[in-house]
Amino acid sequence: MSNISKKDLRNSIILGLSSTDTKVVINSINQLREEGKPKDILLLLDVMLSKSETEIQSAIHNFLADLKNQESAQIIIDAIQNQKYVSIRKHLISTCWESSISFSNHISTFVDVLIESDFETSFEAFTVIENLTDKISEESKPIEMAKLKDAIPSVTADKKGMLHEAIHIIEKL
Repeated sequence: MSNISKKDLRNSIILGLSSTDTKVVINSINQLREEGKPKDILLLLDVMLSKSETEIQSAIHNFLADLKNQESAQIIIDAIQNQKYVSIRKHLISTCWESSISFSNHISTFVDVLIESDFETSFEAFTVIENLTDKISEESKPIEMAKLKDAIPSVTADKKGMLHEAIHIIEKL
């Protein structure tokens, strides 16, 4: 495929994502599965913010959960930390434990979300921590465990157990 036709295809996909026709949007999401690059994740997150149709939300969630390119991890983490995406943060975090990408290097983000967020979002962050399979750095273990211990007195009762359990999980990583 020539560069011109790749550019035309990309423009067509971007145009399709902004369509008012759900089928066209879904088709564009599916085309991104084949032709997209990690940086295109931000296009999809913006669609998540602008389109409330369940079918579109589900297609994007499934797309994110199916990511396999490790380069995508930093893009997802940046979005989780970005206030622009706060309304979809819980969904972003759930894709982290559903995907095969390693987020072990980003444990600090999930500890912070666990401490600072509402119960449902905290639960998703806890699930990411619980599902980490790669070792985390020995330097970060005591830092993250201390953050959790320090937060226990100030979090709601329904989150205290998660923080205690997260400490034990991190200790074993």
